[in-house]
Amino acid sequence: MLRHAEKHCDSLGLKGLAKAIAGIRQDYKERIGEDDIPLTVSDQKVSQEASLKTDLRQQTYELLALVREPTEEEKETLKKRGIVFLFTEIKSLFQVVSQDSNYFWSGEQEYVDSKTELRDYVPPVPLQVGLNFENPAIPGSFNKSKSVQLEMIEEQSQELQKEFPDARLVMLPSTIYAQADKAYKEKTGEVFFKNIFARALDQTSGVSSMSMSGVPGLAMAALVRFPR
Repeated sequence: MLRHAEKHCDSLGLKGLAKAIAGIRQDYKERIGEDDIPLTVSDQKVSQEASLKTDLRQQTYELLALVREPTEEEKETLKKRGIVFLFTEIKSLFQVVSQDSNYFWSGEQEYVDSKTELRDYVPPVPLQVGLNFENPAIPGSFNKSKSVQLEMIEEQSQELQKEFPDARLVMLPSTIYAQADKAYKEKTGEVFFKNIFARALDQTSGVSSMSMSGVPGLAMAALVRFPR
């Protein structure tokens, strides 16, 4: 436990505090004969749960490289349930905004440029994603943390897979949401993100994450297809 705290403080640049904890750990070793205070069962459970939540975000990024096109039969079935399929390209959010800055909020390009992940992340492949215009967000997901929203999406994804084994419901990076919104506008004449805040997969800092409007929002579960 002390070793973990020492390394964590050191990684944050809190050298003095890390050094103080190292001294406490050394004193503990001399007095008790053990190198560190063991984690309790509850501590281990919290650590395991935290790892699981982190994995869901990483897992989504990895899955985005494995997409396949939905079949016409799959598309027709899902369209009857309110799903609209939209094409997105291999572009960063910075590229998307800079190519049509008038489409986005004032100052959006400067904001994106200030956030490394938003500026640099590029989807690994072109995507055809399905969004549900009639029911775009998961009920009860507003203002929940990203980790909770990822779990909510995963639960619904598992239900969907009972009928469509290759399908996944996922939270998407901002660039894909932005492109999908523009594609929807071109297709229907209306913007998709009209009265909702979409939580995106991007991590813009160590403690918070961006939604399409800059505040915590709804869990947007997009349909993506993967290889069998």
